[in-house]
Amino acid sequence: MDPKMVLRWAKELSRSDLEQLDGSALKQSAFIPTASDYATLEKGHEKLKKLYAEQALEREILRGL
Repeated sequence: MDPKMVLRWAKELSRSDLEQLDGSALKQSAFIPTASDYATLEKGHEKLKKLYAEQALEREILRGL
């Protein structure tokens, strides 16, 4: 999640603790995932694809009944 977006949401919610933030989020560039982050995302993606395929198969079986 983009840190700038979090700051914007906090401002929109009129959070009183915004003064405690050091502003480093505004200095950060876009999030760049590491190889480990990417591998974790890939595993999660594969898991979701399998779940979707199972549900699609179940729907097709139920339609055939």
